[in-house]
Amino acid sequence: MRLLPLLSIPVLLLAGCYDSSFSEPEAGTAPLPATATIRQLCDVYAGKTFRIESDVVVAGHITANDKGGNFYRTLCIEDEGAGLTVIAATAQLYNDYPIGCRVKLRLKGLAVGRTMGVLQVGTMPSAGSGYATDYLPSKPALDTAVVHDGETLSAPVPAVTTIAELTETMCGTLVRIEKVRYTPEGLTTGTWAGYKRFTDGTGAEIYTYVRDYADFADEDVPSGECTLTGILQFNGNDRFSIKLRDEGDCAF
Repeated sequence: MRLLPLLSIPVLLLAGCYDSSFSEPEAGTAPLPATATIRQLCDVYAGKTFRIESDVVVAGHITANDKGGNFYRTLCIEDEGAGLTVIAATAQLYNDYPIGCRVKLRLKGLAVGRTMGVLQVGTMPSAGSGYATDYLPSKPALDTAVVHDGETLSAPVPAVTTIAELTETMCGTLVRIEKVRYTPEGLTTGTWAGYKRFTDGTGAEIYTYVRDYADFADEDVPSGECTLTGILQFNGNDRFSIKLRDEGDCAF
């Protein structure tokens, strides 16, 4: 993989000015070389959605998709401890982009924003929309942007961490937190839909998030000590949450 020095990435992404050799494969390399890392892309985000005008390509593995219904028209891509999401106006993304497949993401012409602490790639949002980015408009647009990099599936390995160790730079990545218990904020337990609080042995809190339309939204949240796995998000006010991929992400 050919990487640019970190200091050159802001110039490339924001100014659209780069050496012509940047987008041209070297002899013996893959037809679509990665030219930057997801971490570098995260580092240059300055708090406002921007459009990439240069031939920037990042690579990673799919860690979550829309199978299970909790990631609506969304793909999560991670590489070396940094993650982002791609949103597209296409259903059943999991058929073409299963968890564990390696992809390369062409960023030229796409917009980069941030939502829930997670870097998000799509198209520039409409004026006043309030969203970080809008959806890629079609399957052809998605297939042009997200390209398979080999056919071998490699099961993603979540980063095992504690609630106290969570940081905002981990948002968008697959994490696993062990030895937590469902601690309802009310007097009664409930279903998975919405935010649910879990605590560890120190009393530290982590929330799960499940969409109302997820396949398992109406299932009861189990009691007892468990392990949570999912994509880390940040809700503000120092509140982290884990977005589960399916009901199996809460394991005993």
